[in-house]
Amino acid sequence: MTEPQRKERTVSVTVVCICSAAHLRRCLTALREQVEVPRFDLIVAYDPHIPGIEAAAAEFPEARMVCNEGQRTPLELASRAVRESTGDLILLTEDHCEPARRWVRTMIDAQSKDRAAVGGRVEIVPGASATDWAFYFVDFFRYAGPLPEGPSPALTVCNVSYDRERLAEVRKLWEMFFMEPVVNDALRARYGELWLAADSEVKMSRHASLRDALYERYAFGRLFGYTRNGFCSRGRRISYAVLAPTLPLLLLGRMARAASRSPELTRSFLRAIGPLVLMVISWTWGEWLGYLTGRLPRTLVVAPEIRQAHRHDAGREDA
Repeated sequence: MTEPQRKERTVSVTVVCICSAAHLRRCLTALREQVEVPRFDLIVAYDPHIPGIEAAAAEFPEARMVCNEGQRTPLELASRAVRESTGDLILLTEDHCEPARRWVRTMIDAQSKDRAAVGGRVEIVPGASATDWAFYFVDFFRYAGPLPEGPSPALTVCNVSYDRERLAEVRKLWEMFFMEPVVNDALRARYGELWLAADSEVKMSRHASLRDALYERYAFGRLFGYTRNGFCSRGRRISYAVLAPTLPLLLLGRMARAASRSPELTRSFLRAIGPLVLMVISWTWGEWLGYLTGRLPRTLVVAPEIRQAHRHDAGREDA
């Protein structure tokens, strides 16, 4: 007798919308054009302050839109998106990312019982400025191709897939803020290694002014330090605070090693080195204050897109 065919697991795809309605349209269009995939639930958790969301949502009735007044940060919105998901597998990305055509299929196929979570590459759209490249490196240098298939020390919430039942086991860690290093470390300790699927790709597009980017890095560095305080001993917290001033050299060294994977990445890294140093210092200052004060920053908002993006999207709404 032949064994019965195993039923394919259900899938929820979640998009955290933090940038603009134009970004959301690109992301949802890419998800609508996925190939070789089963039907999947699509959930968008969005910042309620973003203009034009209602019109964008009307173009994509397959997406379920959710938000809470007062919840604007990616960490809060990702938490809400995961709570709303019902699929056996939960895929996460953000609105400024455009998934490749086989992204969903690749993430489904890469799942395995001995993998705590599965992630993939994040590339950058063509035509990026030096500030765009700096913004890219501070978040995604670990995930820039070329990358080999295999175990990974970290995964990004912009390109990741989780088993819903396993996430439920560590719910207390992400119920308020979905900070992926904390969640991923807990899952790895319970279920096995994090896995990077080399064929899983999204393309990132963010265009912020240097001033706004610096404040975002400071604010989220401080949020990271504040949140980390809640998951470590007093002694560990003190050691983090003492060692925080060494972070710029450590992080820039890691970014330089990642950039050395290809001549193109090396050139882009060197081109972005000025704003990149400033962003790394801003993050370090924020993280150190988070450890030292145990307080959140005054405001936690994502750096707004440069005005051209808003004008372009407003033009679409008026057309």
